[in-house]
Amino acid sequence: MKALSFNGSGSEYFQIWIVNVLLTIVTMGLYYPWAKVRNHRYFHANSVLEGKNFEYHATGKQLFFGYLIAMAIFILYMVAVQVSPMGAILFPIVLFLAIPWLIWRSLKFNMRITSFSNVRFGFKGTAAAAYINFFLYPFIFLLAIYAVPIGAAVLIPALSASGSVPSWIAVVAPIAVLVSIGFAIYMFAFMKKKNVSYVIDGSRFGQGVFNTELETKKFLLITLKTLGVSIVVLTLAFALMAVLAGATVGLSTLQAGMADPAAMGPIIAVMYIGVIFASMFIIAYSVTRQRTYIYENSTLDNDIKFESTLKAKELSWVMVTNLLMIMFTFGLAFPWAKVRMARLTLENTLVSTSGGFNEYMTQKQNEESSLGEQIGDAFDVDVGLGF
Repeated sequence: MKALSFNGSGSEYFQIWIVNVLLTIVTMGLYYPWAKVRNHRYFHANSVLEGKNFEYHATGKQLFFGYLIAMAIFILYMVAVQVSPMGAILFPIVLFLAIPWLIWRSLKFNMRITSFSNVRFGFKGTAAAAYINFFLYPFIFLLAIYAVPIGAAVLIPALSASGSVPSWIAVVAPIAVLVSIGFAIYMFAFMKKKNVSYVIDGSRFGQGVFNTELETKKFLLITLKTLGVSIVVLTLAFALMAVLAGATVGLSTLQAGMADPAAMGPIIAVMYIGVIFASMFIIAYSVTRQRTYIYENSTLDNDIKFESTLKAKELSWVMVTNLLMIMFTFGLAFPWAKVRMARLTLENTLVSTSGGFNEYMTQKQNEESSLGEQIGDAFDVDVGLGF
């Protein structure tokens, strides 16, 4: 197994980033698509495996088309909100219905304009499957979360108006809540498994086919462990913050400050920051566990294997220190933060390069030269699936 590497640096990327920011401001946002292309090209070109790098082939002109559509949608939404209250309700619903299509088009475009060692990626997933994965499953998940509260909001006033509340409510209500929570947790794991499988199984490398064999119970176990870690970490965080607050301002001052919002301000700020840092570790734990499981069960042409060695401590440390860097430099350290995250992620992404890897790449390059697929229409939205 060979790890990828990132050859860029924060100082190099800062030069690209600051020019992008200034030109985007001067052009009132119109330069953004070209800025995005420059960013992608820099990170793709510096992502290397066995001396071969990735490439990003989109142009600012292509992304500008999708950018104009996004801006038009935003303007229409603002007009709808001002003109009609009903428009403010209907417009988000229409946009929600369009999300699966946007994700599908974005996956097709982003794969097609990305290559590795002169071999293009591709995506063969269907729009119908996108609606199942990114509309139907999330809809069922939301029903699992809100069915009981909505039912209670309707049922309780009706029973109160009738003047009699059946005794079975006290028994059924807790059971309904537990079943709803249990089903929501299961549905979350099932949805994650389906979404990841849709993206990976639909992905192509030249004529090569990616494949993954995932199980809902594994994602369910990761979800349950994450919930357990959340309880432990947040409990420890609140306990530590309480001790620090008591030691810093004194117990008597702390008790007196309970009635004085101004005195409690610094303490609340410390607690807020503590919760953010604790949440970052929880997110890092979930992401790294899922990433490890997904990579070890994914292959390319059933031959090229993958592995993730990213650990929660390493990821959470970079997340926390990146946040502090950005805060204390008023955003100017963002390029260094992004480079640090890219390097950490790539150096912990391993690919099996032994057993004829070079011959495999040569074969894919020959297939690619005869394929000649052109770049299609641009539709670029970020799809975050945690891997």
